[in-house]
Amino acid sequence: MGGKIDNEGRRGLCRLLRDQRGVALVEMAFALPILVLLLFAIVAYGSWIALANVVQQSANEGARAAIAGLTSSERATLAQQTAAATLARSYGIPANRVAVAVADDGSSVAVTVAYDASGNALLSMPLIPKPPARIARTAAIRVNQL
Repeated sequence: MGGKIDNEGRRGLCRLLRDQRGVALVEMAFALPILVLLLFAIVAYGSWIALANVVQQSANEGARAAIAGLTSSERATLAQQTAAATLARSYGIPANRVAVAVADDGSSVAVTVAYDASGNALLSMPLIPKPPARIARTAAIRVNQL
């Protein structure tokens, strides 16, 4: 009995090595975690890119709205209201998570919109590196003074 395998044992071992049942399950056990991580990353970073686009669009809209203002303070008010309203319409982003800064030097207006996305569930998926929680974008437009 000291390490020798009889013929019946050899046949059983060969039959076991040729058996294909369960191979797909083992392959899936290796591949599924990687596929799930990839899916989480696609959802999280895709959401971040969509939010960054919306923040940029709100800065663009704020800068366009600022053209209608006659004074520096009026341009700033128009830009802030329009940028915040654009974000609220797009993703229902609350105004308390958005900061809008307007820089007006008399010849151009720069609108910077910053969104704190730290509470967004899609950006905090488990097991993947988290994208930046603060999304800030700027748009500038020339103001023609007559």
